Amino acid sequence: MERKYPHLTRPITIGRVTFRNRMFSAPMGGTDITNDGCIGPKSTAFYELRARGGAGAVTVSECMVHPQTDGSHAYHLDTSILNSLAAATYTAATAG
Repeated sequence: MERKYPHLTRPITIGRVTFRNRMFSAPMGGTDITNDGCIGPKSTAFYELRARGGAGAVTVSECMVHPQTDGSHAYHLDTSILNSLAAATYTAATAG
């Protein structure tokens, strides 16, 4: 049988990063953003399920990069939340 996308499940290297396949998950909003803009345990589990589903990369929700930007619905990208981002990344990376 001839496949329409024969390379879809093959690894790909972009720059210095190799992905296990060429399926990238679209950005999806978090399910529990803490008051300080961190990723909570429910969001970590949400993204882990996406990684277990087979995606080569899982894209996290939008991030606010300026401290005065309204971010009631998004993560805040600053040094105070790096540990929560790292923990979510590690959990999702080890899921597959």
